[in-house]
Amino acid sequence: MAATKYSHPFLRGLKPFPEGYDDEIQQIREWMKSQPHLPYISDDFIMLFLHSNMYKVKETKETIEWYFTIRANTPDLFTNRDPLLPKNKAILDITNMVALPNTTAEGYHVLLYRLSDFDYSKLNFADAVRVFCMFNDVKLSEDRLSEAYIVIFDMKGCSLGHLTRVTLPALRAFMQYIQNGHPCRLKKIHVVHTVSFINQVMCLVKPLIHSNLLNLLNFSSDGPASVVDKDLLPEDYGGPLPPVKQLHEEQRRNMEENYREWLIETEIFKADDKKRIKKPSKGMFATLTSTFKGLDID
Repeated sequence: MAATKYSHPFLRGLKPFPEGYDDEIQQIREWMKSQPHLPYISDDFIMLFLHSNMYKVKETKETIEWYFTIRANTPDLFTNRDPLLPKNKAILDITNMVALPNTTAEGYHVLLYRLSDFDYSKLNFADAVRVFCMFNDVKLSEDRLSEAYIVIFDMKGCSLGHLTRVTLPALRAFMQYIQNGHPCRLKKIHVVHTVSFINQVMCLVKPLIHSNLLNLLNFSSDGPASVVDKDLLPEDYGGPLPPVKQLHEEQRRNMEENYREWLIETEIFKADDKKRIKKPSKGMFATLTSTFKGLDID
C-alpha cells in the first residue's frame, strides 16, 4: 500500500528522530514487509512504537501486531472517528478530557479525565472508549515522543448507574488495546475521589489487567493535588491553571478543527486479516475475539 498523506501518527511529522536507532527501524521495516496483513506506515510511526517499547525490537513487533489487529477487529471502537459525529459530540459534552499544559519535573505529561455531566443515562460506553482513544491519538501527535504519561481519573460523579453502562466486549478490547497496543510509556494511573463501590469496579476490571499495569494503579479518596504537584493543576483543584472546562473546550476545538480529517483518515490503520499469512494459534488474542485465538510474532 502506498504511503498516504497521513501514514504516521504525527500530524506535523516527527523531526528530528532520536539518533542511533537506524538499525532497529530497519529491522522493523523488514519484518513488516513480511507481514502483508499490516498496513504501510512511515518511519515516524515505527519510531513511536520503538520509543514506547524502550527500543526493544521483539516487544515493538508485538505492540504493532496488537495495535493493528485490535483496530481491525473492534470497528465499534476504531471507526466513525469524526469528532463532529453526534455520538462522539455527545461524549465530549458529558466528559472532560484534558492534557494539563505543563509536564512534571521529570518531563512526564499529565492527562486528566472526569465526568462533567453525572447523568449515567447519557453514557454509551463504546462511544466513550472510541472518543478516549481519539483524544489519546491526538495527544501522541501533539506530544511527539513523550518521556512518559501520568494519568488521573477523577471519579467524582461516578455512580453505580455508570457501572451498569459498561459493556464487557468494549471493556475487554479497550483493556487489551491500552496494555498491549497503545504506543506510549505509562508511568502511573491515579484514580482520585475514589467511589465507595470501587471494589465492584475492580472485580469487573481485574481479570483483564496484567500485573505490570496493576502495579501502576494508585487509588486516593482525595483530589488530584494528593497525587501530583499542585502547580500543575487547574484552579478547580487549587492550582494556578485555567479551569478544567476551559482546557477541555480548547482541546476539543483542536480535535474538531485541526485533527478532524486526520482522525477520519486513521481508520485505515488496521490489519487486513484476508492477507494474513500465518494461521492463528492459541494464546495472544484468545480473550479478544472468538475469531482470533492467537497470532505468532517472529
